[in-house]
Amino acid sequence: MRPVARQRGVALITAVLVVALATAIATSLTWDLFLDQRRAQGRITVDQGLMYSLGAEAWASQVLQDDAEDNQVDHPREPWGLQITPLPIEGGQIQGRIEDLNGRFNLNNLVDAQGATDPVALDAFRRLLQALELDVRLADRMADWIDRDLEPNFPDGAEDGEYLSRQPPFRAANRPVTSPSEVLLVFPELGAGGYARLRPYITALPRGTLININTALPEVLMATSESFGFTEAERIFLDQPEDGWQDLEQLGEMIPEDARAALDVASQWFRLSVRVDVGTQRFTMYSLLHRNPGGSVTTVLRSFADE
Repeated sequence: MRPVARQRGVALITAVLVVALATAIATSLTWDLFLDQRRAQGRITVDQGLMYSLGAEAWASQVLQDDAEDNQVDHPREPWGLQITPLPIEGGQIQGRIEDLNGRFNLNNLVDAQGATDPVALDAFRRLLQALELDVRLADRMADWIDRDLEPNFPDGAEDGEYLSRQPPFRAANRPVTSPSEVLLVFPELGAGGYARLRPYITALPRGTLININTALPEVLMATSESFGFTEAERIFLDQPEDGWQDLEQLGEMIPEDARAALDVASQWFRLSVRVDVGTQRFTMYSLLHRNPGGSVTTVLRSFADE
């Protein structure tokens, strides 16, 4: 009887092991199937978010094109300036807004057509930083980052020597910036808090853009001239007519003579921000839109990361 009992014991243990192994395999396969389903659903959601965002981009382009046909003045009370309230879509919602980038200081204006530092724009950026109570050394650093030469601006500039000493080392770009966030690479002392304060006042566009007095904040306006007081800049911002300032002459002596060359009442550059929520997934897209003098709108750049 003992050999038979031993055989039964071995058979029982074998059966238990087989069941345990089968359970482990089944659990692993079920988990893999669950992950595959989640990945597939994530890809589908991303595709849905992209399609909805591209649809919103096409809508924004049409709104800007229609606006150009109606008038040549841009102000925030026009249809493009209205916040897009959340709209229901299948399984979620979509929302967004269009911002006028001509109402901000263009970092690439810090250099002239020859690639050298533009002293007028450099002083304007210093004044903007002072108005925001930020470190003015960023102005010289940013101009050196963009200009073509290898000589640091006096007194606070920086070229390769500064950046090669960092970890990891890198060289100065010596070319136009494509994102305002490059200021953190150039001047990390600014910090996240300083950048959050500066971000609404700056942009990165092709060199030579003008500032729209209808969409610029007072700090941006007063930066255009040393004699531009905050009181005048705030009056221009707060007392704007319902249909916007139609031309610079309408403001008379409120605008200093040396600031007029940097100002305008129309805009060519806009940014569309779109957020799509589907289920538990969120898709974000930012589109840089250019409207040419003829009114047609082109998408210049898209980014897909949350800011």
